[in-house]
Amino acid sequence: MTEEKNDEEIPIEFETSTECPACGRNLFFIFYRTRISYEEAIEIETYFCKNCLYKTTKVNGIENYGHKKLVLNIRNSSDLRTVVYRSPDAKIEIPEFFAEITPGEMSTGEITTVEGILNRLLDKLDLFDDEDADPETIDALREKISGTIGGNGTPFTLVVDDPSGRSKINSSRVITLRQTSENP
Repeated sequence: MTEEKNDEEIPIEFETSTECPACGRNLFFIFYRTRISYEEAIEIETYFCKNCLYKTTKVNGIENYGHKKLVLNIRNSSDLRTVVYRSPDAKIEIPEFFAEITPGEMSTGEITTVEGILNRLLDKLDLFDDEDADPETIDALREKISGTIGGNGTPFTLVVDDPSGRSKINSSRVITLRQTSENP
């Protein structure tokens, strides 16, 4: 008979003195540690109101594997289906498109594909107006990204810069560069 190892505890709920931003009643708090794919060990913090059902959840990765950059040369349209996991701390760069996706304060990370990243960039281009950037430059970039998604683009480089080292690109061609304090 083998002993079952249970290193995860059932989350415990308790009332806090923090007021609900929606109705003013006290919020309840749940804290839970577990393991999931990609992130591995995580902490889940949830504040919720039993009165109006307001809820906010924050997921934090616990593991830190050291700063690394993942670099993948996207050569053809089949590479657009490559799965990318960006941890909440990671930044995505595509130098050929002058594009950068930086994590915000409430970033939760994401699991997507290279094509999904390109579509997100297209969506963000619509936020620019004539005061932010030259419309012709934005239109040319939009055409370049759309052409790439449609299979008519030129090769480009996807870079995931992750201080926590938890991000992953599911490709045998990915190049991993470990970062040190002397090599940011």
